[in-house]
Amino acid sequence: MYMTTNWRAQGRPATLRPWWHRGRLLALALLLSLSARAQFETSQWYFGNQAGLDFRTGTPVPLTNGLLYSAEGCSSRADSLGNLLLYTNGVTIWNQRHQVMAGGASLRGNTSTTQYLVVAQPGRRGLYYLLSPDKKDETNGFRYSVIDMGRQNGLGEVVQREVPLHPTSSERVAAVPHANGRDLWILGHERATDVFFAYLLTAQGLGASPVLSRDALAPRSVQVIGQLKASPDGRRLAMAIGSLDPQQPAGTPSVELLDFDPATGRLSNPVLLPPARMASYGVEFSPNGRLLYVSDPFSKSIYQYDVTAANVAASALPVPSSAGPDQQGGTPSALQLGPDGRIYVAQSTTVGTTRMGVIIDPDRRGAACAYLPLGVELAGRRSVLGLPSFVQRDLWHFTVRGACQGSLVSFALPTSYGADSVRWHFGDPGAASRNGATGLAATHTYAAVGRYLIKATLYLPGGPPVVLRRYVDIQPRPAVNLGPDTTLCAGQALLLTAPPAAAYRWQDGSTAATLQATLPGWYWVQVTSAAGCTARDSLRLRTRPLPPPAHLGPDTVLCPGVLLTLRARGPSLPDTRYRWSDGSAGPTLTVQATGTYWLETTNAAGCGQRDSIRVRYLTPLALHLGPDTVVCQNPGQPFVLSVALPGGRYRWQDGSTAATFTPTTSGTYRVTVSVAGCSATDSVQVRLPDCRQQVFVPNIITPNHDGLNDRLEITGLGAAAWALTIYNRWGQPVYTTAHYRQDWTAPGLANGVYYYLLEEPGRGRRLKGWLQVSR
Repeated sequence: MYMTTNWRAQGRPATLRPWWHRGRLLALALLLSLSARAQFETSQWYFGNQAGLDFRTGTPVPLTNGLLYSAEGCSSRADSLGNLLLYTNGVTIWNQRHQVMAGGASLRGNTSTTQYLVVAQPGRRGLYYLLSPDKKDETNGFRYSVIDMGRQNGLGEVVQREVPLHPTSSERVAAVPHANGRDLWILGHERATDVFFAYLLTAQGLGASPVLSRDALAPRSVQVIGQLKASPDGRRLAMAIGSLDPQQPAGTPSVELLDFDPATGRLSNPVLLPPARMASYGVEFSPNGRLLYVSDPFSKSIYQYDVTAANVAASALPVPSSAGPDQQGGTPSALQLGPDGRIYVAQSTTVGTTRMGVIIDPDRRGAACAYLPLGVELAGRRSVLGLPSFVQRDLWHFTVRGACQGSLVSFALPTSYGADSVRWHFGDPGAASRNGATGLAATHTYAAVGRYLIKATLYLPGGPPVVLRRYVDIQPRPAVNLGPDTTLCAGQALLLTAPPAAAYRWQDGSTAATLQATLPGWYWVQVTSAAGCTARDSLRLRTRPLPPPAHLGPDTVLCPGVLLTLRARGPSLPDTRYRWSDGSAGPTLTVQATGTYWLETTNAAGCGQRDSIRVRYLTPLALHLGPDTVVCQNPGQPFVLSVALPGGRYRWQDGSTAATFTPTTSGTYRVTVSVAGCSATDSVQVRLPDCRQQVFVPNIITPNHDGLNDRLEITGLGAAAWALTIYNRWGQPVYTTAHYRQDWTAPGLANGVYYYLLEEPGRGRRLKGWLQVSR
């Protein structure tokens, strides 16, 4: 019967022992180093429509030099230093020069087969196997081809082509290291049966007799697509039982999770995972092996399962996108763990296919895994359905936290890899004896900026060591210097400026590049570079007291000839120094001219205060009522005499004390203004004829926009059309109109005397005269 019990982990706890305690076992492991894996062997990917990624720097960089096209299955291989060896779509094998490899043309594969896989033959340097499962509607069976990279001057040659291995298969293939740490299990599933097959690949080649396991699930003929993946520790297997039918009937199995025994090659404890209608295609385990991801192209969804949960089926969660609404991508298809510990997602529709998806932190549950549907740029190339397949152990990696000069950089390996001891080499020759460490986790501080090759050697029970390598680019620590501690006078400000950086944080929590410091105390700033490196600097600000205020009093107006002695009002200290606007240094300053005067007082601490005063002296011309004036009486707009001086007191001929006076009859008007003990008097003769029964032209206008006498207002014109022409002193007309409307304000003309000619053409009347413009 089909087993429905929940999957349970079978791994044992790791027991860490120092590497130097291994004696002869260490020497034997070094001799068997041909079996060791390294991340760089999986560092160059070619897939889709001539797309590619290069992981050698630790961050995927788009490749555009590939010739491969594959709608689905593909695989690639590099050497332990990351140099490309070959890549294939199952039909053609290309060498490192992107040329068709000798013997690598016209293979019986199909670019619509879900998976192909290239593996290194254990114990045989330079020999690789291309594993080719059958396409859903073909009868080629499961096959392999052997590639010898020692041929053709290191460009490789296919020395065995399309060797039959198993008579029938679905489109899936996976490889899991044997428990001995050297050999490989080659895994597949028969088409339309419930049989898994496992062949052992050793230094002598592929075994003739497979290990067969039944999972009690016979997929329908349309359920032959979808990926087959092993967990990083090789003890779990996940298979997408994808359907070509987008309307897959309810209850049809779609994802299967099984236990795998790397010692015997047998599978057990199969569990089907919901949702039952899901048309699964891509499957992948998280680096720590605790989480399983499954893609459903038809619903454009990715699901996440906790395979350590008591009820794995109940742990299913849809993975939400962490991107904005304009970055949602196309259809998630193949899933593939990268050498950087992230899971990459093929996007198979026309929307967003020049990018591909990425799950940033796949060890984290739910939305915290941070899925970005368009998170990886492909430089104009397109992903389709598939991504390269690899042996999961070749994707083992260690995490790196931090990459900043002078700061701790942390390295860690998952416990799920089962290493019982680990030796680290930090690639830092300047560190001398501190250039290595042991344990699953380690830390190191790099004193210099640069690229370093870190190596982790994992010692596994009963097998040869596994060597993982990774480059780390150590970024410079930002340079920040706020300057020396500073002392300012009270009330002064110091502008603190941080150097250009990506982010800032001051002691008060502000985040600008500058800070205005005014109070005494400690000030610090932490700057963060674009690479995430931080540095901090601080300074102490002290303040000195100010001298007593140098208060000179309010602005003042004086009579001509009056002397004024200026001095600072308020207390003064014995050590106070004075400096006046004329450069003198005494405690007083005597002035007798109009101007602005200032005094700066300075104490022994060098702090000073300044005050100023405006002194104005009256002159005979400071009071002027204007020339004698003839103005028509106009109750609606009376003629007003005005004079105003700061601080002045006024007395008109009738005893009134306002600053203005309105004459009501013709006569002489006089005003006396007293300011600061001095006075001045002026008078003006004003004629106010009654102009209502005759034409009257005033002899002055004052167009200064104060609303008083701004326009030339001629009385007695009535309704007739009077023509007006105004001439300057040289007889040149400056204004003319055939019908004057009381609106002339002398625009643009200088003050002075002008002459007018006023005519009523209908009756032949003409008036001539002069008027004064005075603003």
